[in-house]
Amino acid sequence: MRKKIEAYCELNDVDMQTAVQEALNEFINMHGEEIAQLIAGYRAMGNLNEEICDEFTACEAEAYSHFC
Repeated sequence: MRKKIEAYCELNDVDMQTAVQEALNEFINMHGEEIAQLIAGYRAMGNLNEEICDEFTACEAEAYSHFC
């Protein structure tokens, strides 16, 4: 992948940092709505996920103790 980026940079007379920033900006512009939905979903599920982790912490600790 690095070779492809270097070839792109040489062909377009642009440094690698600029090329990566442009690619990332393009990706975000193309997928911004999906990214925003994922962020909102993770935020909405955060409390539930924390509760689930709390419920299984003791069980996980017990299972781990059998392997150590």
